[in-house]
Amino acid sequence: MKYKGYFVKITPADNIQREDESGNVVICEGFGIEIFIDESEETEIDIFTAAVGYEILDMTTEEAEQFAKDYIDSEEKEYRRLVEEYEWQAKINSAT
Repeated sequence: MKYKGYFVKITPADNIQREDESGNVVICEGFGIEIFIDESEETEIDIFTAAVGYEILDMTTEEAEQFAKDYIDSEEKEYRRLVEEYEWQAKINSAT
């Protein structure tokens, strides 16, 4: 999926740990979500999980995609900084 210029890879996951209201560790199913700056998926700028019953309501791709979009929206300023830093570093490396 592409969103706001970022490439998002979403994969099912079945061993996500969360903490319930009592402080107990709970194993959940959900999705692993990776954010890349380009389609080649060589430069990852973020990786996180979305667990059913915590970050998402059910085990559907639509839920995972919406969560990823919301997450990107909230982290967009940081992502832009990371992309600029990566591009600057790549420019320096190509000049040497």
